[in-house]
Parts: sequence; structure tokens; C-alpha cells
Amino acid sequence: MDEFLRLADQLVIYQLRSSWFQISKLYNEMAAEHGASVSMAFILLAINEEEGTPVTKIAPRLGMEPNSLSRILKSMEKDGFILRIKDKTDKRLSYVCLTPKGKEKREVALKAVYRLERAIVNQIDEKKLAAFFEVASHIPDAIEEFKQKMASY
Repeated sequence: MDEFLRLADQLVIYQLRSSWFQISKLYNEMAAEHGASVSMAFILLAINEEEGTPVTKIAPRLGMEPNSLSRILKSMEKDGFILRIKDKTDKRLSYVCLTPKGKEKREVALKAVYRLERAIVNQIDEKKLAAFFEVASHIPDAIEEFKQKMASY
């Protein structure tokens, strides 16, 4: 048997990736029923429903590359989920706003996120869930420390 496969179940990063892959696959199946993708759904959730959100704030909120975001936003605009509005005082600033169709799809995405969240949380003991959040809170710092060490090599 491949050494990596034998050890994979013991690796934190493998467990995170495997879990996210299952979540992403489920979300994509759910989103496809509504003519969208999981990326589109998360973008809809990242947009302020009332005021819109500056384009420059969306990619960092979702950990996306600006080029990927731009491509998806064009598709979402074409599908009638969003529209872009220039700031009245600073024409360099552009806001992404939800259309009525986008607000409807945002509500669907929000319900899907909460339904899956409840399904997962209901399967896990409160103490184990607290431990999960405690461990997860340390991951960004560990990644940052790793990146700094890698930069010095």
C-alpha cells in the first residue's frame, strides 16, 4: 500500500481537505439545482444585501484570487444575480449589488449553509465541538508561521 495513503487518515490537512471536498461537492450539487455553483453561493453570501459590497472586499473575504472572482462576477451579472454600481463620489470604486433574483438565490444559499451546519453540529457532542473550534482557531497562526519559515529558506 502507498505510504501516504496509509498515513493520510492521521494528517490534519488531509482530514480538512477531505471534509471540505465532501462539503463542496454537496454544496455544488445543491447549487446546480438553482443554476449556480458553490463559488457563486458564497459570493452571494459575502455581498451586503442592502448596500452592496465593494468589489475589492469580496475576494479577500472568500480567499479567492481577483481573476477568478472577476470571471464569476461576469457570469453572475449575465445570469441576473448581481449588478455593478459605480460609487457616486469616487468613480474608481464599484459596488456589487444583489438583484431581486440574487437576493432570492442568497436566501436559498443561506438556508443550505444553516441546514448543513445543523446536520453536522447535531452529530457532535458539545465538548468535542468546542475542542474542534479551539483547534481550528490555531490553524491560521500555524500556517502563517510555516509561511514565514518557508520564506527564510
